[in-house]
Amino acid sequence: MFRIMIAAIMVLLAAGCGVQREEHDYFPLVRGARRFMRLDTKEVVDGETTHTSGVRPVSIVHGEREVPGVGNVWVVETPRDSGTGQFAYYRKDKEGVTQIVPLKDRKPTEIRYLSFPLYKGKKWFDTERQRETFEVVAVETLELEGGTFPDCYKVAVLSTEVDWAMHQWFAPDVGPVKWESRAAWEKDGKRNEVYRKAELILYQVPSDAAWDEQGKGPKQPAGK
Repeated sequence: MFRIMIAAIMVLLAAGCGVQREEHDYFPLVRGARRFMRLDTKEVVDGETTHTSGVRPVSIVHGEREVPGVGNVWVVETPRDSGTGQFAYYRKDKEGVTQIVPLKDRKPTEIRYLSFPLYKGKKWFDTERQRETFEVVAVETLELEGGTFPDCYKVAVLSTEVDWAMHQWFAPDVGPVKWESRAAWEKDGKRNEVYRKAELILYQVPSDAAWDEQGKGPKQPAGK
C-alpha cells in the first residue's frame, strides 16, 4: 500500500510539472497600436492648486526600425499639441524591456524598464548608476473606464536622487493601463508639488491589412 501511495504521489507531481502557466505579454509592441488615456494633473505651488484633466492618445507604435545612433529598436510616439510628437525607443527580449535614450555625441543610455519574469517582490535598477529602483509590489485587478483588467502587476518606481516616485500597472496582453506619479521640489523659496494620474480609456490594435507600413493610419485604396 505504501508503495502504491508513493507511486500515486509521483504521478501527481509529474503531472503538475507538466502543466505550464499561460504566458502573457505585459508590454505588447504591435505596429499601429494606439493607447488613449485620461490624464489628470494637479499642481500645487506655494499652497495654490491648479487641476487639469482630459483624454488624449499617449502612444502610437510605429514599428521596428533602424534609428541612426540607436540601432534596431521599436519606435513609439507620444503625440503632442504642437503637432510634433515625442519619440521613445525600446528593445524587447526574453530578459525584459529596455528603453534606449539617445544622447548627443555620447553613447545612448539604456534603461531597464521591465525585467522578466514579473512576480511580486521582483526588484531591479534602471541602470548601473542605480538612479531609480523598480519593484513589483502587488498583483491587482483594476476596474477602469477602459474595462476590467485582472492580474495586473503593480510596479513601484522610486528615485534615489530626487523627491519623485511612480506606480505603474501592467495588464496581461494590454500593457500599461494606469500610472500615478508624484514629484516635489523647492524653487525660489516656494514648495512645488505635481501629482499626475493616467487611466486607460481605449487600446486599439489594428490588423496589419488595415494599416500602412509606417503604422500611421489606414491604408488608402489604390488611386486615392
